[in-house]
Amino acid sequence: MLEFFAAVSASVCIAPSASFAAESWGGSLAATSDYLVRGISRSDHDPAVQTDLHIAFDSGLIGGLFASTTRIASEEHRDVELSAFVGFVWAQRDPWRVRVMASHYTYPWNDEGSKYNYDELSIDAAYRDWLDINLVYSPNIPRYQPETGLIGVAETSVDINFHTPWLHRFAATAGVGLADVGGPDGTNYLYWSAGGVYDRAPWSFSVSYVGTNSAAQYLFYNAAAHSRLTATVIWQY
Repeated sequence: MLEFFAAVSASVCIAPSASFAAESWGGSLAATSDYLVRGISRSDHDPAVQTDLHIAFDSGLIGGLFASTTRIASEEHRDVELSAFVGFVWAQRDPWRVRVMASHYTYPWNDEGSKYNYDELSIDAAYRDWLDINLVYSPNIPRYQPETGLIGVAETSVDINFHTPWLHRFAATAGVGLADVGGPDGTNYLYWSAGGVYDRAPWSFSVSYVGTNSAAQYLFYNAAAHSRLTATVIWQY
Protein backbone atom coordinates (compact mmCIF):
# COMPACT_ATOMS: atom_id res chain seq x y z
CA MET A 1 0.00 0.00 0.00
CA LEU A 2 1.28 3.45 -0.89
CA GLU A 3 1.21 5.56 2.30
CA PHE A 4 3.33 8.46 1.04
CA PHE A 5 5.00 8.67 4.46
CA ALA A 6 2.00 10.88 5.31
CA ALA A 7 -0.10 8.26 7.05
CA VAL A 8 0.83 5.48 9.39
CA SER A 9 -0.32 1.94 8.75
CA ALA A 10 0.54 -1.44 10.05
CA SER A 11 2.64 -2.16 7.00
CA VAL A 12 4.94 0.77 7.84
CA CYS A 13 5.53 -0.25 11.43
CA ILE A 14 6.02 -4.00 11.39
CA ALA A 15 8.68 -4.83 8.82
CA PRO A 16 11.21 -6.89 10.76
CA SER A 17 14.81 -7.34 9.71
CA ALA A 18 16.60 -10.63 9.21
CA SER A 19 18.22 -10.26 12.62
CA PHE A 20 15.12 -9.99 14.84
CA ALA A 21 15.00 -12.14 17.95
CA ALA A 22 13.08 -15.38 18.35
CA GLU A 23 10.16 -13.33 19.63
CA SER A 24 10.21 -9.57 19.19
CA TRP A 25 7.50 -7.15 20.33
CA GLY A 26 7.17 -3.58 19.12
CA GLY A 27 4.76 -0.80 18.35
CA SER A 28 4.27 2.87 17.56
CA LEU A 29 2.27 5.98 18.36
CA ALA A 30 1.67 8.57 15.63
CA ALA A 31 -0.15 11.74 14.69
CA THR A 32 -0.84 12.70 11.10
CA SER A 33 -2.51 15.73 9.54
CA ASP A 34 -4.51 13.48 7.18
CA TYR A 35 -4.97 9.70 7.26
CA LEU A 36 -4.49 8.80 3.59
CA VAL A 37 -4.68 5.35 2.03
CA ARG A 38 -3.92 5.20 -1.69
CA GLY A 39 -4.66 8.90 -1.96
CA ILE A 40 -8.07 8.65 -0.24
CA SER A 41 -8.64 10.27 3.16
CA ARG A 42 -10.12 8.22 5.99
CA SER A 43 -10.20 11.19 8.36
CA ASP A 44 -12.14 13.69 6.18
CA HIS A 45 -8.80 15.51 5.63
CA ASP A 46 -8.57 16.19 9.37
CA PRO A 47 -5.78 15.07 11.75
CA ALA A 48 -5.74 11.51 13.10
CA VAL A 49 -3.93 9.70 15.91
CA GLN A 50 -2.77 6.13 15.40
CA THR A 51 -1.11 3.23 17.18
CA ASP A 52 -0.01 -0.32 16.51
CA LEU A 53 1.28 -3.29 18.48
CA HIS A 54 2.97 -6.22 16.73
CA ILE A 55 5.03 -9.34 17.25
CA ALA A 56 7.60 -10.96 14.95
CA PHE A 57 9.19 -14.39 15.12
CA ASP A 58 12.49 -15.59 13.67
CA SER A 59 10.51 -17.97 11.45
CA GLY A 60 9.22 -14.89 9.58
CA LEU A 61 5.71 -14.95 11.04
CA ILE A 62 4.31 -11.53 12.01
CA GLY A 63 1.01 -10.34 13.45
CA GLY A 64 -0.58 -7.52 15.38
CA LEU A 65 -3.21 -4.85 15.79
CA PHE A 66 -3.55 -1.32 14.40
CA ALA A 67 -5.94 1.50 15.36
CA SER A 68 -6.62 4.98 13.98
CA THR A 69 -9.18 7.70 14.52
CA THR A 70 -11.28 8.15 11.37
CA ARG A 71 -14.10 10.13 9.85
CA ILE A 72 -15.13 8.51 6.58
CA ALA A 73 -17.49 11.31 5.51
CA SER A 74 -18.02 14.90 6.69
CA GLU A 75 -21.65 14.23 7.68
CA GLU A 76 -20.64 11.35 9.98
CA HIS A 77 -19.24 11.54 13.51
CA ARG A 78 -15.66 10.61 14.31
CA ASP A 79 -14.98 6.90 14.50
CA VAL A 80 -12.12 4.45 15.07
CA GLU A 81 -10.65 2.07 12.54
CA LEU A 82 -9.39 -1.22 14.01
CA SER A 83 -7.28 -3.69 12.06
CA ALA A 84 -5.92 -7.14 12.86
CA PHE A 85 -3.16 -8.46 10.61
CA VAL A 86 -1.07 -11.59 10.17
CA GLY A 87 1.62 -12.34 7.64
CA PHE A 88 5.00 -13.77 6.75
CA VAL A 89 8.30 -12.11 5.85
CA TRP A 90 11.10 -13.58 3.75
CA ALA A 91 14.02 -11.34 4.76
CA GLN A 92 16.95 -13.70 4.31
CA ARG A 93 17.25 -13.36 0.52
CA ASP A 94 19.31 -10.20 0.48
CA PRO A 95 19.00 -7.78 -1.29
CA TRP A 96 15.25 -8.52 -1.57
CA ARG A 97 12.68 -8.72 1.24
CA VAL A 98 9.19 -10.06 0.52
CA ARG A 99 6.18 -9.81 2.82
CA VAL A 100 2.69 -11.32 2.46
CA MET A 101 0.03 -10.03 4.83
CA ALA A 102 -3.72 -10.51 5.38
CA SER A 103 -5.69 -7.81 7.23
CA HIS A 104 -9.24 -7.26 8.43
CA TYR A 105 -10.54 -3.70 8.93
CA THR A 106 -13.53 -2.84 11.08
CA TYR A 107 -15.29 0.36 12.24
CA PRO A 108 -17.28 -0.79 15.28
CA TRP A 109 -18.79 2.57 16.26
CA ASN A 110 -19.79 3.77 12.80
CA ASP A 111 -23.47 4.52 12.14
CA GLU A 112 -23.39 2.19 9.12
CA GLY A 113 -22.30 -0.72 11.29
CA SER A 114 -20.44 -3.48 9.47
CA LYS A 115 -20.96 -1.96 5.99
CA TYR A 116 -17.53 -0.32 6.12
CA ASN A 117 -15.72 -3.51 7.20
CA TYR A 118 -13.47 -5.13 4.64
CA ASP A 119 -10.58 -7.55 4.11
CA GLU A 120 -7.26 -7.11 2.35
CA LEU A 121 -4.37 -9.21 1.06
CA SER A 122 -1.06 -7.51 0.26
CA ILE A 123 2.27 -8.61 -1.23
CA ASP A 124 5.21 -6.27 -0.72
CA ALA A 125 8.67 -6.61 -2.28
CA ALA A 126 11.48 -4.28 -1.16
CA TYR A 127 14.92 -3.98 -2.74
CA ARG A 128 17.90 -2.64 -0.72
CA ASP A 129 15.65 -0.18 1.19
CA TRP A 130 15.33 2.18 -1.78
CA LEU A 131 12.66 0.47 -3.93
CA ASP A 132 9.33 -0.88 -2.75
CA ILE A 133 6.65 -2.54 -4.91
CA ASN A 134 3.28 -3.25 -3.32
CA LEU A 135 0.30 -5.21 -4.67
CA VAL A 136 -2.99 -5.09 -2.72
CA TYR A 137 -6.27 -6.92 -3.32
CA SER A 138 -9.57 -6.51 -1.48
CA PRO A 139 -12.70 -8.49 -2.41
CA ASN A 140 -15.09 -6.22 -0.49
CA ILE A 141 -13.81 -2.69 -0.01
CA PRO A 142 -16.68 -0.23 0.70
CA ARG A 143 -17.83 2.17 -2.01
CA TYR A 144 -20.73 4.62 -1.82
CA GLN A 145 -23.39 4.55 -4.56
CA PRO A 146 -25.98 7.36 -4.63
CA GLU A 147 -28.78 4.92 -5.55
CA THR A 148 -27.95 2.04 -3.22
CA GLY A 149 -25.70 3.42 -0.48
CA LEU A 150 -22.64 1.47 0.64
CA ILE A 151 -21.69 -1.66 -1.27
CA GLY A 152 -18.66 -3.93 -1.15
CA VAL A 153 -16.62 -4.06 -4.36
CA ALA A 154 -13.34 -5.61 -5.45
CA GLU A 155 -10.28 -3.37 -5.59
CA THR A 156 -6.77 -4.11 -6.83
CA SER A 157 -3.89 -1.67 -6.58
CA VAL A 158 -0.20 -1.61 -7.38
CA ASP A 159 2.27 1.10 -6.41
CA ILE A 160 5.98 1.75 -6.65
CA ASN A 161 7.83 3.79 -4.02
CA PHE A 162 11.36 5.20 -4.04
CA HIS A 163 13.58 6.18 -1.11
CA THR A 164 16.88 8.01 -1.50
CA PRO A 165 19.94 7.15 0.63
CA TRP A 166 20.02 8.76 4.05
CA LEU A 167 21.91 12.06 4.28
CA HIS A 168 22.24 13.55 7.77
CA ARG A 169 19.18 11.53 8.86
CA PHE A 170 17.11 12.88 5.95
CA ALA A 171 15.78 11.02 2.91
CA ALA A 172 13.54 12.04 0.02
CA THR A 173 10.60 9.85 -0.98
CA ALA A 174 8.38 9.53 -4.05
CA GLY A 175 5.71 7.11 -5.20
CA VAL A 176 3.07 6.45 -7.82
CA GLY A 177 0.24 3.93 -7.91
CA LEU A 178 -2.79 2.73 -9.82
CA ALA A 179 -5.97 1.39 -8.19
CA ASP A 180 -8.72 -0.44 -10.06
CA VAL A 181 -12.10 -0.18 -8.28
CA GLY A 182 -15.00 -2.48 -9.23
CA GLY A 183 -18.75 -2.15 -8.90
CA PRO A 184 -21.23 -0.18 -11.03
CA ASP A 185 -19.36 2.28 -13.27
CA GLY A 186 -16.12 1.16 -11.67
CA THR A 187 -12.87 2.50 -13.04
CA ASN A 188 -9.22 3.00 -12.09
CA TYR A 189 -7.45 6.05 -10.72
CA LEU A 190 -3.89 7.28 -10.21
CA TYR A 191 -2.32 8.46 -6.95
CA TRP A 192 1.14 9.83 -6.27
CA SER A 193 3.33 11.63 -3.74
CA ALA A 194 6.67 13.34 -3.20
CA GLY A 195 8.23 14.38 0.08
CA GLY A 196 10.83 13.65 2.70
CA VAL A 197 11.37 11.98 6.06
CA TYR A 198 13.68 12.91 8.94
CA ASP A 199 14.72 10.06 11.22
CA ARG A 200 15.67 10.74 14.83
CA ALA A 201 15.08 7.30 16.28
CA PRO A 202 12.83 6.47 18.00
CA TRP A 203 11.14 9.52 16.40
CA SER A 204 10.53 10.19 12.72
CA PHE A 205 9.01 13.24 11.00
CA SER A 206 7.70 13.31 7.43
CA VAL A 207 6.12 15.77 5.04
CA SER A 208 4.55 14.75 1.73
CA TYR A 209 2.73 16.33 -1.19
CA VAL A 210 -0.10 13.98 -2.24
CA GLY A 211 -2.32 13.96 -5.32
CA THR A 212 -4.83 11.90 -7.31
CA ASN A 213 -6.40 12.29 -10.74
CA SER A 214 -10.02 13.22 -11.45
CA ALA A 215 -11.16 9.58 -11.49
CA ALA A 216 -10.47 9.37 -7.74
CA GLN A 217 -12.96 12.16 -7.06
CA TYR A 218 -15.53 10.40 -9.28
CA LEU A 219 -15.17 7.26 -7.13
CA PHE A 220 -14.65 8.75 -3.65
CA TYR A 221 -15.90 12.36 -3.93
CA ASN A 222 -14.26 14.83 -1.54
CA ALA A 223 -12.26 12.11 0.21
CA ALA A 224 -9.78 12.09 -2.69
CA ALA A 225 -6.60 14.11 -2.06
CA HIS A 226 -5.79 16.82 -4.59
CA SER A 227 -2.43 18.60 -4.28
CA ARG A 228 -2.50 18.14 -0.51
CA LEU A 229 0.43 18.74 1.84
CA THR A 230 0.48 16.37 4.82
CA ALA A 231 2.74 15.86 7.84
CA THR A 232 3.25 12.93 10.21
CA VAL A 233 5.21 12.31 13.41
CA ILE A 234 5.86 8.74 14.64
CA TRP A 235 7.32 7.40 17.89
CA GLN A 236 8.35 3.73 17.73
CA TYR A 237 9.02 1.53 20.74
